[in-house]
Amino acid sequence: MAVVTDRTTEFIMLFSRHSQRIYRFIRSLVDNRTDAEEIYQNTCTVLWARFDTFETGSNFWAWSCQIVRYEVLNYRRRQNLERHIFSDEFYNRVAESAMVSIDELDQQQAALSVCFELLTDRQREVLEKIYEPDASPISVARELKRTPNAIYKIMRRAHELLLSCIQRRLNSGDLF
Repeated sequence: MAVVTDRTTEFIMLFSRHSQRIYRFIRSLVDNRTDAEEIYQNTCTVLWARFDTFETGSNFWAWSCQIVRYEVLNYRRRQNLERHIFSDEFYNRVAESAMVSIDELDQQQAALSVCFELLTDRQREVLEKIYEPDASPISVARELKRTPNAIYKIMRRAHELLLSCIQRRLNSGDLF
């Protein structure tokens, strides 16, 4: 029977908190989903194998991104995908840019989650239904016994409220 240590628990908690971001970061660097999944699996293995070098209390996301960058570069070398068109420095700059983009996306998503709760029940209901697969304003109007015009108005007001709320939160840094 394997013994679970505090360090193992720490890794599991940090990895579960950042695993989706890590995958999105890899996908931002690699076009092919199959390649990205292979790199993700390799990265997970390396993260665990090198976790003893991670300093508790430091930035797990930044540490993980460095490992992702090396794994992507190693994968490109192994697969000869770069064909000597782009340098490692180019890929490093793309990776740095993608890291910033993912951080911004996470901040926007956090703001959206908070702002979404500020909508009225009707606005939330309409938005949840309108973004279901195969939904349309007409089908939502029919389901909610409203006119399509009423659904469009609810959507417009909800989107305006969300946009202004998200912008306020991002500008103020108040995401939670």
